[in-house]
Amino acid sequence: MNEDISENIVSFLQKALPLISSAVILFLAYIPVSMPILNNVRPDLGLICIYFWILHRPDLFNLVSIVLLGLWDMTISSALPGSGLFAYLTLYVLLYNTQRFFNAKPFVVIWYGFMALSLVVLLIKWLVVSIYYGQFLPLSMLMFGYLIGAALYPLVSAVLAFIQNKLIQDEGL
Repeated sequence: MNEDISENIVSFLQKALPLISSAVILFLAYIPVSMPILNNVRPDLGLICIYFWILHRPDLFNLVSIVLLGLWDMTISSALPGSGLFAYLTLYVLLYNTQRFFNAKPFVVIWYGFMALSLVVLLIKWLVVSIYYGQFLPLSMLMFGYLIGAALYPLVSAVLAFIQNKLIQDEGL
């Protein structure tokens, strides 16, 4: 009986691992650092996690996971409430419609796809937040955060690929 319970717990944790790893990475992005410019400009690592997991494990990372990650982002960030969730859902819709294109493509194509889709998502988010405040916000910080996020994509995706390959076993799912 205890073996069945432990197997169920392990199976549940493996199924939740994409969401848990994404929440931890998102939390790490908001840890204050000693460089003042990096405290004001944060790459949206949640977009990287969503992009990676939707492409590689859509069976384990679905719309519910995206909403939970968006709520987690609202909890730990100081951004306009709901803007992160809106951005994550926008990425989900864009990626859901283009997912077939990225299947079995080299890493560079996937990386370029992330750069294109995340730029569109961040510009839509910027527009919505600008409309909310009634003025166009400066694009410089957004673009700087975008460039940092695009540069960090290979590192974060390597960490997520390690989690997928070493910690998630398909036969138990």
